[in-house]
Amino acid sequence: MPFNLCFGAEAVVPVEVGMPSLRIECFDLATNEQRLRESLELLSEVRDAARVWTAAYQQRVARYYNKRVKARPLKVGDLVLRSVEAAGKTANRKKLSPGWEGPFLVSAILQSRVYKLRAQNSKLVPQTWNAANLRKYYQ
Repeated sequence: MPFNLCFGAEAVVPVEVGMPSLRIECFDLATNEQRLRESLELLSEVRDAARVWTAAYQQRVARYYNKRVKARPLKVGDLVLRSVEAAGKTANRKKLSPGWEGPFLVSAILQSRVYKLRAQNSKLVPQTWNAANLRKYYQ
């Protein structure tokens, strides 16, 4: 029977066409299709196992990271810098422009990681700021 490349068959190296190998000699199309269908039926289980492994890995990485991170929550009265991008001032920003502006004074803590700021001239900044867009200012 001549070997043809159909769905499920493996690619053959040109050397194996002229000189048959054990892989070519023992190839059975029916068995190959049966094994392919079995592996397709088990595909959802393999995906589930991969999801479980990925979730466990992400938890291990997060645990390792969180052990070494020291939380530095902001308090009322702290000086902070705010992100220029978060402030929406990227239109007139140049390549070497600073990425942070300020300092501003934390005037109130509304929720966890949500702050109200006050400028140095005691003018209240109109919007609230998330801690991801703030950086503590050290004098």
